[in-house]
Amino acid sequence: MTADSKRYSAELAVMIDELRTAPNQTARRRVEDKVLRYMLPHFQQWARTLGRHSGDVYGSHRDDVISVIAERTLEVLREAVLPGKHDKVEAWYSYLNGISRYAALAYFNSSEVTAASGMVALQRKQRHIARVREDLRKKLGREPERTEIVDAANEQMRARRSNPEKQGVLVELTDLDGVLPVADIADHDRAVEEDDYVISPIEGRELVELAIETCFEHSSELGKTAEVWLGDLYSEPPAMGTVTEIARTLHIRQDKASDLLGTARTITRTVLQERFNIALPI
Repeated sequence: MTADSKRYSAELAVMIDELRTAPNQTARRRVEDKVLRYMLPHFQQWARTLGRHSGDVYGSHRDDVISVIAERTLEVLREAVLPGKHDKVEAWYSYLNGISRYAALAYFNSSEVTAASGMVALQRKQRHIARVREDLRKKLGREPERTEIVDAANEQMRARRSNPEKQGVLVELTDLDGVLPVADIADHDRAVEEDDYVISPIEGRELVELAIETCFEHSSELGKTAEVWLGDLYSEPPAMGTVTEIARTLHIRQDKASDLLGTARTITRTVLQERFNIALPI
C-alpha cells in the first residue's frame, strides 16, 4: 500500500466512524455525502483506468462507470452501519477500489454495453484496415493481397499498443469483409474533424487523458488538480473545473490551488505541443 493509499484509508476510516456513530438518519446522510464528495476524484481516476482496461479507450462510458462506482460505494456505506458488516475493514481506500473494480467489470460485461462496445470496436478496426489498404496500394502500385493487409495492419498495432492481443485490436482475414472504401472514410473524417475542430474530439479526449496522466506522474496532488480541471471537458454539457472547485476537492487553500492549476496548464500546453504540434492559449 502506498503512502497516499494509507492516508486516504485513514481519512476514510474517520468518516466511517462518524457514519457508524451518527445519531440519526439525517446525520448519516450528511456523512454519506461527505464520503462521496471526498471520493469523487478517485472515482473519476478509477473509471478512466477501468474503462481503458475494458476496451473503452475513448471514455465513452466514463460517466456511467463513475455512477456505478458511486452507487456501489453508497451501498457499502449503508451496509457499514449494520452489525457485522464490513467491521474488519481497515484499508478502506483499497477496499473501495476493489469493490469498484468488480462493479465496473459487471457493468462492462452487461449485454447492452458489450454489444455497443463491440460495434464501436468493429467500426474502428474496419477504418484502420481501409487506411492500411490504401497505403499499401500507393506503396505497391497494385491491389494488396488480403494477407498483406492483415500483416501490415497488425504490424502497426503492435508498434502502437503495449498488448494488442489482449486489447482485441489485431486484425484477422474475416475483418476485411465489408470494409468501406477509403475515400468514404476520408470524406467522413474531413467533414467531422478537419473542418470543424483544431483537434478532433477523439484527439481531444486523448489529450485530456494524457495531460492528466502526465500530471499524476509529477505528483498525486497535481494529477487530481488536472482531473478536476479537465475531467469533464468532454462530458455533456462540457465543463472545466475552477480554482474554487480544485481547492474544495483537494481540501487546500485557493492560492495553492491556483499554483497547481498553473502548473497543470503548463504541462498540458507541453503535451499539446509535443503530441499534436499545436500551440493553444490554454
